Amino acid sequence: MTELLLVRHGQADFDGEDYDRLTDLGRQQAAWLGAHLLDSGARPASIHAGRLRRQQETAAEIASVCGGRVSTLEGLEEYDADALIAAAGDTANPGSGASSDRAAHFRRLRAVLAAWAAGDLHPVPESFAAFRSRSAAALETLAGQSTTGPVLAVTSGGVIAAILAGVLDLAPSRLFDLNLQMRNTGVTRLIAGRSGIFLNQFNAVPHLERPDRSAAITYS
Repeated sequence: MTELLLVRHGQADFDGEDYDRLTDLGRQQAAWLGAHLLDSGARPASIHAGRLRRQQETAAEIASVCGGRVSTLEGLEEYDADALIAAAGDTANPGSGASSDRAAHFRRLRAVLAAWAAGDLHPVPESFAAFRSRSAAALETLAGQSTTGPVLAVTSGGVIAAILAGVLDLAPSRLFDLNLQMRNTGVTRLIAGRSGIFLNQFNAVPHLERPDRSAAITYS
């Protein structure tokens, strides 16, 4: 049996010029998560991350507290939201400074993702089917590890949602519902055994659920 901890990256710089980097709070969220894992006796046996900077930085902060090295695993990268939004004819995207209304941005993103899943966006760098396939392949690689402790992988909300949609046999619309409620450094726990892979915990932030950290629960 393998315990898999899928972690969404820390808070990224949504309002800045480069979304693919952590804010100071994002780094702190990751460090707090690392400390929580140690305190709860769940020190990761291995730590993995996708190639995106925000994923790598989150994993590095966790590793700096828990010890160990970060291994890069292709397939854990998020879909290219900027490219999908551009394919839909909208130039407002995170990291450009053009989208000041977050609620409006995420309403637009939901519509764009639905069009992507339906095959109605062209051209796109990656099809929806290809995204789901490589997310599933990354899960298979993680689940195939033989360790004496949890396998931790830092990725993004869309990848975690795609993995869960496969595990739970969910429709694409439900995938995006999961995707857009992911919290920064939220932990989704899966158990992989001989009879399959099962969801044990979703989007948990126990390291942030205390009075002095309530403002540190973020979604971007």
